[in-house]
Amino acid sequence: MKADMVQAFQARIVTASQNDLVVINYEMLMAELDEAAELFDIGNLGPYFKSLEKATKMLNELSFSLDFEYEIAKELMSLYIFINKKLVEASQKKSVQPIFTAQDVLGSLLVGWKEATKQAAMGDSPMIQNGQQLYAGLTYGKGQLNETVYNNSAGRGFRA
Repeated sequence: MKADMVQAFQARIVTASQNDLVVINYEMLMAELDEAAELFDIGNLGPYFKSLEKATKMLNELSFSLDFEYEIAKELMSLYIFINKKLVEASQKKSVQPIFTAQDVLGSLLVGWKEATKQAAMGDSPMIQNGQQLYAGLTYGKGQLNETVYNNSAGRGFRA
């Protein structure tokens, strides 16, 4: 994943609720699969396999976080197993088509999670209570546009 995407995801994670974290994990997984497909298209197989490995780790994280007290978790696990098989197939057959199949399934799940997150957003608070706050703005200078970033990190960390 490109550095600017990683930074954008990190900034979202700091202010994310528990439900938002699931959505972010799906989006990161989709981005990693997009990158794998791009790498395959240009014939860069070393990073292609590394990208598939990262995607598999993200998928495993989704699998490990399932709560099997709920029936939906069993259905999600079946889909995660299917997606994992497609990622293994993409790696073994050196093909991009299984990635597209996995992305189709993940895309449907992502839409569902986004909708569920919207409905559950009332009263959700960020998981990280004392995270770094970033404020950015643009100002006009003489013949140029200036970007200002205020990084309020003085209050970060644990409080005794």
